[in-house]
Amino acid sequence: MSQTAGRSWRRLPHLLAGCGLMLALGAVLSAQGRGFALPQQGFESTAQNPATYAPQEAAAVAVILKWIDTTNNHDTPGHMALVDNNAAYRGDPLEPLRRGAQGYCAAFGFVGSRAWFGLNELYVVGGPSDTLVLIRRTDINSPYNGAGALGGYPVPLAVMLRVQNGKVVEWYDMPTNKVSIGALPNRPPVGGQQNIPERCRPYPASGGSAPAAAASSSATPLEPARTYGTNKPEYWFNPFEESAAQTVRAFFAARQAGNPLLLGAFVNQNVGFRPDPASDLIRGRDNLLKNMCGYIGGRLDLTDLYVVGGDYDTAVIARWTAYNAAGARIPMGSFFRVQNGQIVEWMDTALNGTGPAAAANPNAAACQTVNTALTPPAAPAGGPRGGGPAPGGGRAGGPPPGN
Repeated sequence: MSQTAGRSWRRLPHLLAGCGLMLALGAVLSAQGRGFALPQQGFESTAQNPATYAPQEAAAVAVILKWIDTTNNHDTPGHMALVDNNAAYRGDPLEPLRRGAQGYCAAFGFVGSRAWFGLNELYVVGGPSDTLVLIRRTDINSPYNGAGALGGYPVPLAVMLRVQNGKVVEWYDMPTNKVSIGALPNRPPVGGQQNIPERCRPYPASGGSAPAAAASSSATPLEPARTYGTNKPEYWFNPFEESAAQTVRAFFAARQAGNPLLLGAFVNQNVGFRPDPASDLIRGRDNLLKNMCGYIGGRLDLTDLYVVGGDYDTAVIARWTAYNAAGARIPMGSFFRVQNGQIVEWMDTALNGTGPAAAANPNAAACQTVNTALTPPAAPAGGPRGGGPAPGGGRAGGPPPGN
């Protein structure tokens, strides 16, 4: 037998194994089409079919696709036409939450640069009043030029966007690996005064009127890429996504049980949270428990859970239903950011514009539990213990010397 023939025979088992894997995967995918589901831990949906989007969800997805196309076309007027004048924005989790179209334009520098990005995954949870969109994208910040930094390096991110009435009202980038500011060995300062480039100055700093119609970009439009996923069974979550999904499930379970201390076990001590999108960012687990204790407990249904993450940050959006005292359904959406099995950011939003399931009750049993847990223990009566000197020269806990 020739050496070539021998090598071919030695490769045959590997080729057969590869063919077997392809056939098995094809059988699974074919079975999926007939209603077979890959195993998953939770009972909520982790995959979407765009054909069944609610009208508001379909409209929001169309806005986000234009948001991406105008970015890659470097079309500032077209891009800013999609952004609300009082949009909330943050380019990295360590940056402060700011508002206003002018600052957004400055912070979202891709439109005015040579950068571009690709869309990998997209999930949406929405209703008539608010829609949350979670995407995974990959950035190429600029061509490689030998100068270091991120030129030519693919940067994976999770992105949370909120859309209302055809406009982006919130943009929030979260690098999923360690290119985030928070993961750098020497963190650059963040939160200072923004540098507003000239192309952004026509837009309002916060609220106000939109600028006069600007000339359309002369750039040659790129062919939109539509090769993104909307269906990711839990079986294919990476380990960080699986951990985050379990943490968020535990958060909802403790919330439904009305157990604030158990809920707090899944929350980072320095968590940032907003009870609703209009709120400013509040810090601290104690503050979160004080805020939530008055209305947790009672029935809720977690129906959708979508996860995008990596070894540094993982973002989750959820669709769930709250119920008021009369049993009325209140569609809700939530956003979470999770690191190392702990929630480091949380926000709720009412998808139909209605309020929370019930008015907060500061005297609820859960609030009493929180207040007790957060109250420092009282000093023991009678002064310090342990044999130290006591007033008058004697010793605490025993007779004076000489008796």
